[in-house]
Amino acid sequence: MIKKTVLLVIFSVLFVLHGPIQVAHNLEIFSEDGLEFTLIVNGKKYNESPQSNVKIIDLESDYVQVKIIFEKSGIPDIMKKNLQIANPGTGAKYPVSTVYKIIEKKGKYKLRFVSRTEKTFIY
Repeated sequence: MIKKTVLLVIFSVLFVLHGPIQVAHNLEIFSEDGLEFTLIVNGKKYNESPQSNVKIIDLESDYVQVKIIFEKSGIPDIMKKNLQIANPGTGAKYPVSTVYKIIEKKGKYKLRFVSRTEKTFIY
């Protein structure tokens, strides 16, 4: 009886340790020209004072709504209703770190994809 209980506990612990872990995505947005901005994602402000680089840890959505408000007057806000963070496709979704940059093109500021990598974990 004791052996069965011990084995059950060991298998339960192993199952929990190797089970799926819910970890969210990271998002980083930076200005290529060093322009400072305030970043709002899904209605939440992520930096109190304007910065040229903002990183968000552990977003729980694959797609987000983004609004970028520039500190410098005269530059219109950038709004994206469905900014993709997760890997595209229908396969398994893993937590990723995604980077976008703000660029100026023909006098207008736009958001451009830079990179996406799987998050690494240290156990």
